[in-house]
Amino acid sequence: MAITEQSNQIGTEEFEHVVNHLPKSAREIFRVLKQNGALKPQEIGSYTTLSHRTIRYALKILVDHEYIQRVPDLHDLRSHFYTIN
Repeated sequence: MAITEQSNQIGTEEFEHVVNHLPKSAREIFRVLKQNGALKPQEIGSYTTLSHRTIRYALKILVDHEYIQRVPDLHDLRSHFYTIN
C-alpha cells in the first residue's frame, strides 16, 4: 500500500477522537498529513504558519503517541517523511 493511500484510511469519527486531546500545533499537523499524505517537515511548513521548531515539537508528540510514523526518504537518507499510522 502506498504511503499516501494509508493516510486516507482514518475515518472522520476516529480523526476527531484522536486530535481532541492534542496541542493545537499537533492537531494542525495531523490534519495536514490526513489531507495531503506523507510529507517532510519542510513541506508541512508550507501548509501551515507554524515555525520549524513548533513543527518539530508537534511531530515528536505525534510520533511518541504513535499517531504518525517517521519513514526514511530512500532518495535522501538524511531526511524523513511523516505519515499517519
